[in-house]
Amino acid sequence: MYSVEISAIIIDDDIEAINLLEMFLRNFPAIKVVARSSDPVAGLELIKEIIPDLVFLDIDMPDMSGLQVAKSIKNENIKAEIVFTTAYQDYAYKALKIEPLDFLTKPFCIGDLEIVVKKYMVRAEKKMQEQKLDKFIHSQSNQSKISLPTSSGILVVDIKDIVYIKADSFKSILYLQDKSVETVNKSLSKLVELLNSSVFFQINRSVYVNLNYLQRVDKKKKMSYILYNHTVCEEYISRSGIVSFEKLNIFPVI
Repeated sequence: MYSVEISAIIIDDDIEAINLLEMFLRNFPAIKVVARSSDPVAGLELIKEIIPDLVFLDIDMPDMSGLQVAKSIKNENIKAEIVFTTAYQDYAYKALKIEPLDFLTKPFCIGDLEIVVKKYMVRAEKKMQEQKLDKFIHSQSNQSKISLPTSSGILVVDIKDIVYIKADSFKSILYLQDKSVETVNKSLSKLVELLNSSVFFQINRSVYVNLNYLQRVDKKKKMSYILYNHTVCEEYISRSGIVSFEKLNIFPVI
């Protein structure tokens, strides 16, 4: 079950329909109905004030239709997922322009609602992973240069220019954005610990890759493809590495 509380608002001009949906939602402990309204205009104001995760929205209502409410939500750039509830399937085509999470055709049952909730959780998880990806990509701008020991002295390198790193006994080989290769007098584990950057991902026991340079992963061939300076390099990716990529659900795995 989803570990974070999911806030929901129900808007329907039929009070009995609101009561029934709220009763069904009690079967999903993660979802909390934070507001309800039989007036679409008042309901829209509640949405703007609360910014819920989910909006269960009847389409056919007087004064202001559910489609109009949904358009206002979109125009206000409110990041709430919309689930249309309707007794008329003819509305479905028009509503698709709003890109709702799903439809619940009245009368619906708990099983129908369970499908909607699972779909929300999948989408929410994907958004969370996309936010993580965006965070570590943009973290590059906060990284600074680092000094590393070599056999001939000290190498000063910008962390964002490190494409990938390979273990070489008790040393590490750095492959840099300008196609140069440097050997550092630190083990792979010690070097990764020193870099302390979430952009470096372990693809096998001996290699860490900077995700900003990752082009794609071929899970059939167990191969990763790294693009930098107009060159594509191939590196073996372990089964556990592939599983990690697939769990993130945001990388180009084929």
